[in-house]
Amino acid sequence: MSYRSCIIRQPSQLQQSLATVRESLKSFDAAPFAKGCLAVTGIGASYEAAVAAASELQRRGRRAYAPHAVDLMKPGDPADAIIALSAGGRSIEPVTALKTHASLPSVALTSEADVPLAETAKASIIFRSGEDATPSSTGYTASLLAAGLLVDKITGPCDTDWDTLSEQANRIILASAKEIARLSSIFDKRRSVDCVGAGASLGTAGEAALLIREAARIPAGAIDTLHYLHGPMEPNDDQTAVVLFGDGREVSLAQAMADIGCAVLLVTTCDIAATERMGVVKLPAVKNEIARAILEILPAQMLAAELSDRAGLTDVKFRYRQTDTKIKAE
Repeated sequence: MSYRSCIIRQPSQLQQSLATVRESLKSFDAAPFAKGCLAVTGIGASYEAAVAAASELQRRGRRAYAPHAVDLMKPGDPADAIIALSAGGRSIEPVTALKTHASLPSVALTSEADVPLAETAKASIIFRSGEDATPSSTGYTASLLAAGLLVDKITGPCDTDWDTLSEQANRIILASAKEIARLSSIFDKRRSVDCVGAGASLGTAGEAALLIREAARIPAGAIDTLHYLHGPMEPNDDQTAVVLFGDGREVSLAQAMADIGCAVLLVTTCDIAATERMGVVKLPAVKNEIARAILEILPAQMLAAELSDRAGLTDVKFRYRQTDTKIKAE
């Protein structure tokens, strides 16, 4: 299945995964996760989803953070419980992390049940994200969806309308396709792309950078918004690009970057006019940071697909596949 077709399939996939997660949560005991500090972890794209999940837990008053799974592979006292994300459920690092801290309550969020991470964790939530492409699209957004409903189960429901999320996603994909098509020529052949955001949007920025590296083979990196102002933006010029996620300092920063010649994409809930060098995709106002993370990654996915096409890399496979990152099936 092609990367672009998987992106477009996400609204319907989110609706299907929503029913699956709700069913899976019926038997989940949230009591071991009700108090103390929660470590939300993963590796690769799943780590970026963990960043968004930890940020929403913090917004709701919980002590939570997002350590890399690699940092949990050695013994220690990292938290009172662990939430581990991995769409495929076979990444060695989060499985090792749970085995290392086997005495702690743990829950795995995976696409299927019969995978090592789900079998290692004390409990598991299944979301069945369906067929995915390279790089991941449905696996990432379904992981976030499962994390969002899990947070509701742990902390108590909020006013998030998960049932309308797929409709919102469809509208953003359509709007993104139009704006990215307009921007494609100015983003073409940029030597690097900075992806910038804060809080949950730092996770989105991390995933956006990963997508651009994987799909278009353009050097890209993620930086916290305020940290970006303290030096990392210094190399920017008319040969670089910036993708920003947010409604605060990100807005004026996007305009400033466009003024110096950068190609810019701003994903925001603010009413900001696009310019020749700055594209804007407007999001609906959503308080839940995980729900927002699902919506704001969609323009980045479309940008990565467009840059991939323009580089002649449509649906090519990874050049540097590793043999020691996954637990092989029996």
